[in-house]
Amino acid sequence: MQNYLRLNEKNLFKYKNENNWQGNGIEAHDPIVINSINPRYHKLKLKNLNKFIHISDLSLSYVYLIGCRNILIKECKFNRFSLSLCQHVEVRNNILPVFTLLYSRNNKIIRNQISERDYDVVKNSLGEHQDNKKLNVVLGGIVALIFFILSYGGSHYSTLVYLSFFVIVLGVLVYFKIRCIVLIKRSDTLPDNIFTNNAKIPVEI
Repeated sequence: MQNYLRLNEKNLFKYKNENNWQGNGIEAHDPIVINSINPRYHKLKLKNLNKFIHISDLSLSYVYLIGCRNILIKECKFNRFSLSLCQHVEVRNNILPVFTLLYSRNNKIIRNQISERDYDVVKNSLGEHQDNKKLNVVLGGIVALIFFILSYGGSHYSTLVYLSFFVIVLGVLVYFKIRCIVLIKRSDTLPDNIFTNNAKIPVEI
C-alpha cells in the first residue's frame, strides 16, 4: 500500500484535479489549498515547488519540504516535519513533535507547538551545524580506520580490499562535507527565520 504522496512541479496539478483542491497557485491571492488528501497517504513530500500553496487541517505521520517557496502550513499536526533548503515558507499554529530545519532561512515559524528537544535547534537554526559536527566525527573515524589498516597490515589482498572500501567511503563523506559547507555558507547569506510565539511540548516517547 502506497503511503507517500510526492508533489513536484510535474505532478502537482494532476493531484490537484484528483483531490479537487481549490486555487490555481499562480497568484498569491489564489493559492492551491491542500486541506484533504486520500486516506491511504500518511506521508507528504513537496519538492522544488514555487507555486503558492496553503496546507491546512491535516494530520500526517511525516511531512517533508525540500527546496520549496511560497507555502503556508497552518492548523496541522505532523508527527515528523522537515524543512530543507526552503525560503518564504510560513509554518503557523501547528503541532510538531519532531521538527527538523536544515539550510532553510527567510521563513516564518509562528505559534507552533514544538518538542523541547527540537525547540532551540529550530529557533537558532542549528540543524545543519549539528549535522556538520556529526559528519566530522564520522570522517575522523574513517581516517583512523584507514591508518589502522595501513599500519596493521595482514594479507596483501585483504588489506587492499579493506583499504579500497574505506577510501571510497572517505571520498563520499568528503563530498558531503564540502556540500554541507557550501550550503551552510549559502544559508548564512539569507535573512534569519522569524521565530515567534512558539511553545515547547514534552518529547513524545
